[in-house]
Amino acid sequence: MQTALIALSIALIVLGPETQAAEDASAIVVTGCPVSLIDESQVPARAAGQLIEINVVEGRAVKPGELLGKIDDAVLLRNKDVKQYQLQAAEKEAGNDVNVRYAKWANMVADAEYQQAVEANQQATGAVPQAELRRLLLERGKTALAIEQAQHDLEISALNVNVRRAELQAVEQELEMYQIIAPIEGVVVKRFFHQGEWVKPGDTVFRIVRMDRLRVEAMLSAEKYTAAQLDGARAVLSVRLPPGAERSFEGQVVFVSPLVDVGMEFPVWAEVENVRDEKSGHWLLRPGLSGTLTIYPNP
Repeated sequence: MQTALIALSIALIVLGPETQAAEDASAIVVTGCPVSLIDESQVPARAAGQLIEINVVEGRAVKPGELLGKIDDAVLLRNKDVKQYQLQAAEKEAGNDVNVRYAKWANMVADAEYQQAVEANQQATGAVPQAELRRLLLERGKTALAIEQAQHDLEISALNVNVRRAELQAVEQELEMYQIIAPIEGVVVKRFFHQGEWVKPGDTVFRIVRMDRLRVEAMLSAEKYTAAQLDGARAVLSVRLPPGAERSFEGQVVFVSPLVDVGMEFPVWAEVENVRDEKSGHWLLRPGLSGTLTIYPNP
């Protein structure tokens, strides 16, 4: 109580009594405002198989990306090993230019033999028969084309590395489907399967609810308030918690409905910051409770 009085005194000094009084006078107070979730996730299995790991239980706080469970992926792991070996083999093949170097040497020899035969005929006509010259010329052309073929094969080997790498990545992505990952930060409130049970794609395995921020809903009169007054305005939720102490939660208005119902009222949503109990660590504000929402309209 003493702390609250000190805080109030400081606020009056900083804001001034006139400012504080004006703010309180314009405040909108709505009772019986329900508290609900902003975000929750029904976390599904993305692959068929047996659940071999369950890493969380109800009540456990989780972070985005945390591993909640795992489906049997033994076969895929072996397939991943195969793809890794195939990629290594393809990389070795792509780095092997022996055929290119051999084809170049063979072409050099074939060219030298042809030139030698031509020079022999220049020195002594008919020393090398024309049929042999044509064969040597063909061999020189054949080895020249062999160079191009060897270079082409090396290029294909390099492309095959990309194919093998893509195949490995595909298996790795498929392995991720066998992991059940938390998509949001929150608390696990329901576990629908147990370790050893069979799941199929789409089966909900866990339910996670976000508790650090909660939504408060109120209905306001369209004849008294405008959207400009409310959008982004400061809001404070007061809730009476067991064993009877009242607790306030700070927040702001995040949604003002553009629709007005037949009673000339429209819904307004405020999001408030939740607080943990200092001793137990449990969240104080829970969906399903209701309280008094005080909104301080924009000037």
